[in-house]
Amino acid sequence: MKRKNMFSNFIKLAVVVIITAFITTSCQKVIHVDLSTANQQLVIAAFVTDQPLIDTVVISKTGSYFTPGNYPMVNGATVVITDNTGLTDTFVQVDSGKYATQHLTGVPGRTYTMHAYVAGKEYDAVSTMPQPVALDSVQVYLAGNGSDTGYHIRAYFIDPPSTGNYYMLQATYNGVLQDSANNITLDQDKYTNGLIQDVRLRVPYPPTGDSVKVSLLCIDYNTYNYFSVVRSITSAGNPVSTAVPQNPPTNILGGAVGYFSAYSVRSKTSYVP
Repeated sequence: MKRKNMFSNFIKLAVVVIITAFITTSCQKVIHVDLSTANQQLVIAAFVTDQPLIDTVVISKTGSYFTPGNYPMVNGATVVITDNTGLTDTFVQVDSGKYATQHLTGVPGRTYTMHAYVAGKEYDAVSTMPQPVALDSVQVYLAGNGSDTGYHIRAYFIDPPSTGNYYMLQATYNGVLQDSANNITLDQDKYTNGLIQDVRLRVPYPPTGDSVKVSLLCIDYNTYNYFSVVRSITSAGNPVSTAVPQNPPTNILGGAVGYFSAYSVRSKTSYVP
């Protein structure tokens, strides 16, 4: 149950990140716009992982600029995900705008195709699940440098000798995923191929003795590129990045924003000293 809750929180974060990025980047491209009647756009956040019971698709629409917390969920869609071996799974709606697998557990190395049918239109996306990489160790320590008095995490893992590996690291404490786009940590092996990776994350101020779980997601390039752009857009003090004059790149065909990602996950838990 904790595993399902953790990924449910991540899905909620992903939808908020997608819509926020869409709103901020759209404002750069259009100077004169009637915000109260701006056209809504379909948002799809879709995941397939190698963990059981957490593959989920969330479909919503962008909300009014004046009520940014109001994201209309899309019900009655049909979502089908297939892999390159012929396995097919039709997801079922389990909540407003949320569709979940009936029996699909992803297999690293396989290529997955998502077909979403919404109001007579089809949206498609493809993602290949990378092989998992194990976390070697996780250390939690107090920074204590100048104004930075928060807790940091150092996650160690060995990058495979093959090039083109992309990672996302997430921290949860007491089973709660960090709920800010700025807490998403990305990494790749462009300059460290085959070497030990030492990645640092930051968490709030949990009491001594609380658990901190780090999850290492092995993602494809499209997912890495998407969140790299999102992080640039939503970085602290720069909510509308002039360096990114477009919506985050999507691998979804058909006119929706968002992304579809097949990724493998490995986790390790440590404790605040």
